[in-house]
Amino acid sequence: MSNSLSKIQYCSKPTRDEIDMLILLLNYFYGDYTQKIVENLNLDDLSFCYSKKTKRLRAIMYRNEMFAFIRASDFRLIPHIPLAILLHKVIPFPKHRIVVINEIVPDIMGSHTIFSKHVIQGDENIKPFDEVLIVDEEDNLIGVGRAIISYEAMITSLRGPAVQVREKVER
Repeated sequence: MSNSLSKIQYCSKPTRDEIDMLILLLNYFYGDYTQKIVENLNLDDLSFCYSKKTKRLRAIMYRNEMFAFIRASDFRLIPHIPLAILLHKVIPFPKHRIVVINEIVPDIMGSHTIFSKHVIQGDENIKPFDEVLIVDEEDNLIGVGRAIISYEAMITSLRGPAVQVREKVER
C-alpha cells in the first residue's frame, strides 16, 4: 500500500449516494460535462477509501489504481493520471488546461515545476491552487498539477513558477 493510503482504514464498494457525491464533486470542480466519466466507468471496479480517524472519504480507487484523492483541508478532488485522462477526453479545450511550449515537454517530464515563461495558453479562469491538466501545443496530456498563480499572472509574467507538477503521464 502506498504512503498516501497508509492512513486509510478500509476501502469499500460505493453506494448510490456515494456515486452521486462523486458526480457532484466532478461537476463542481470540472463542470457538468464530467458526469459522462462516471456513466462510462465500470462501477464494480470503483472503491471508496476512508480515513481511520475521521471516517471521511480520502481516496477513490479504480481497478486498484489511485483515481483521485480528497484533500482533507478543503475536500478538494485531486485527480491522478487515470482520472486526468478521462477529464482530458470530456472537458472541452482550453478548460482546466495549461498549454506549454512543445520544446519544454522533455524538461517537464524530468521536473516538478512549470515556469510562467513556458505557458503559452490556457483557461482564463484558473486561480491559484486550482488543479490543472498540463498539455502540449497539440493538446496531448502531459500531466496534472496545481496552479501556483492565476492564469493572468502566468501569461504576463516572464519568470517564476506557474504550476507545481503533481503527476506525469508515462510515455
